[in-house]
Parts: sequence; C-alpha cells; structure tokens
Amino acid sequence: MTHAVDTLELREPAMTGMQEMASRMWLPMFLMGAMVLIASLVIGAVQSDLSTNLFEVTKTTREVSPSGSMLDKQEFIETTSIWLPRFQLLGMGLMFGGITFLLATILGNLRLAGAMVQKQSGRRMLAPKPPWSAQLFPMLMIMGLMILIGAFVVSIVIAITAGDVFGNPISTINAAESGSSLLGDFQDVKTFTAWLQAFAFTGLALVLSGIVLALYTISQVLRFQHGRIAQMARGAE
Repeated sequence: MTHAVDTLELREPAMTGMQEMASRMWLPMFLMGAMVLIASLVIGAVQSDLSTNLFEVTKTTREVSPSGSMLDKQEFIETTSIWLPRFQLLGMGLMFGGITFLLATILGNLRLAGAMVQKQSGRRMLAPKPPWSAQLFPMLMIMGLMILIGAFVVSIVIAITAGDVFGNPISTINAAESGSSLLGDFQDVKTFTAWLQAFAFTGLALVLSGIVLALYTISQVLRFQHGRIAQMARGAE
C-alpha cells in the first residue's frame, strides 16, 4: 500500500529538471567516452610500433649510446605509458556516466508514463518521493568523473616531467647523483605513478557505484508503480 508520507502529488505529467538534462546528455557523453577509447587504441598502436623499432637494437646501444631518434622514441613510449592508462579510464568513466544519465532518463520516463496513466484514468497523479539513492547516484557519478579528470591532468604533468627524464640515455639516468635534479624528477615520476592508477580506479568505482544506485532507484519506482496500479484497480483515487 502506498502511504502519503512516501508520495507527492504532481500537477502535470513531467520529468524533473535533472531527468530532462539527463535525457539530452546521455548520448553525447557516451559517444565522447567511445571517442576517447578509439583515440587511445590508435595512440596505443603507435606506441607499440615505436616499441618494436626501439627494441630491435641491442641493449647496449639503447642504454649507452642511443641516437637522437632512439631517445625520441624512448621519451614517447615512457611518457605515453604514464598518461594513456588514465586517458583510457577517463573514456570508460564518460561511457559509464552516459549510462548513468540513461538510467536517469528511464526514471524520468517512468515518472512521466505513470503520471499520464493516472491522469487519463481520472486519478490523482501520485509519484514516489525521491529515495536517498536518487539523490546520491548523480553525486557519485560527478565525483567519480572529477577524480578521473584530476588523475588524467596529474598524469599529463607527470608525463612532462618524465619527458625531461627519459630524454636522456638510461646510462645517464642510472648514473645520476643523489640530490641532482634528474634524480629528483625520476623520483617524482616513480612516486606519482605508484598511486595515480589506484586514484583513477577509485573514480571509476564511484561512477559504477552510481550506476548500481540508479538501478536500485528504478527498482523502487517500479515497486511503487506496481502498488499504485493495484490501488487504482481497487478503485482508489
């Protein structure tokens, strides 16, 4: 049975403002994420090709007396390995964000269709009050995307530092003295890359948690509508 404390009465069948926005945003966000992943695939293919060329020569040549083109390849490979995984996770986050908006659109359509059925039946247009999950899942998605964007930005900064490091032969990096700027930059690269991936995965986990809560919200709305249909069948207003 539906209780008054759990419902609100609508004046007209309509989506909420957030649901209206979600209905316009889900496809562009999903496509944006797909484009990021396609770009990542192309960049990964270039990185793979350069790695093949770089490791065709002996270890001594690569590490002790590399040519200028070899250093450029080494720099590209090492810097790309830092930011590309975060770029890929951002693409996945955008796609999952699009799915979250699509679920919000489904919620809006359920609200709209339920209200129209009640109106055409001459009944009061009742809708469930938004449960806690409906308030939380958009915030989780936004927080997750902000973390993913932040992780990507930090990875770009670290990749620039890595470019200064790996623009030198490996033998020069290994021979860097304690307290030198080269060794300090190398330490920064290793330190930030150690936690950056876990930070990015935390953002992705938040976006996925938003999807779970959106699905839970849909189940609650469907349960309410089932009860409301049963009420109308019994002749309730």
